[in-house]
Amino acid sequence: MAKIALIGDLHGSWDDADVRAFNASDYDLLLFTGDLGSGTGQNGVKIARSIARLTKQTIVMPGNNDANFLPEISAEFGHQRGIAELMKLAAREKFERARIVLCGYRLHRLEIRGHDLTLLTARPCAMGGGEFSFPEQLARNYGIHDMQESAEALLGLMDRVQTKTLLILAHNGPCGLGARAPDIWGCDFRDEEGDWGDPDLQLAVARARERGHSTTVIAGHMHHRLRNRGRRTWQMRRDGVLYVNPARVPRIYAGADAELRHHAVLELGSPGTDPELREVEWPS
Repeated sequence: MAKIALIGDLHGSWDDADVRAFNASDYDLLLFTGDLGSGTGQNGVKIARSIARLTKQTIVMPGNNDANFLPEISAEFGHQRGIAELMKLAAREKFERARIVLCGYRLHRLEIRGHDLTLLTARPCAMGGGEFSFPEQLARNYGIHDMQESAEALLGLMDRVQTKTLLILAHNGPCGLGARAPDIWGCDFRDEEGDWGDPDLQLAVARARERGHSTTVIAGHMHHRLRNRGRRTWQMRRDGVLYVNPARVPRIYAGADAELRHHAVLELGSPGTDPELREVEWPS
C-alpha cells in the first residue's frame, strides 16, 4: 500500500519536530499545499530551509503567502541539493530529479510501491474567487500571464497524462463544489458566502473525468475553521473524483492533554479500489 502525507497550509506552524517525525515515518511521498509562512513575512523562507532537511520525496505547492518569495524558497531547496546558483523555476529538468520540488504547471510521473501514477501540479499562489492572483510573479517564474493561459496550460498537461491514477495538487481548489461557507472551497469571510474555487482548475478536473482518470484533487487555502460558523467540509467525492482540503490552521494546536500536529493521509491500495483518506493528529 502506498502512503502519501497531505500537509495543509503551514502559516508558520512547522518546526524541527515535524522534520524528525516525517523523516522517521513510512510515507512514500509528502505533498504540501503551501502558505509556508504567515502573513506577508519572509518566515516562509525559514520554513523552506527546514523543509529542505526532509529525506522523503517532497513536493511543495506555493501558496499566496509565498508569492513574493518564490526565488528565495526555490534557492533553499536548491542549496539543499548542493546547487549553488539560484535557478529559475522554469528549469524543469533539474527539478524533476530533485528530492524536494517547488512545483507548478508540471507533470510528475511517479512509481510508488507498484503504483504507476501522475501528479499534476496546478496554478501556484492562487487566492481563489476567480481571480488570477500575482500575475507578475507567475509570468516571471512560470511564463503564465492570465487565467486563460493558465487554463490552456492545465488542459495541455492533462492531455499528456498517461496513467490511470491521477493526483492533482493545487493551493486553492476548483469551483463548482458548493457556494456555502462550510463547503469545501466555499467563502466564509463574506456575508453573501459564495464559491471561492478556481475556474481553470475546474476545467482541468472536468478534462480528467472525460479521459477516465481515477482522480484525487488536493488543495488547501480555505481553512477548516470557519469564521464563527463551525468547521468546513474537508473531503468529498463527486462524479468519481475525490477532493481533499487538508488545511487545518493552525496545524499545531493545543489538545486535551498535549500539543497536537495535523496532517491527512491518502492510502492507495490494490488497483481498482478507491483510495482511503483519514486525518492524523499526533502529539509533539
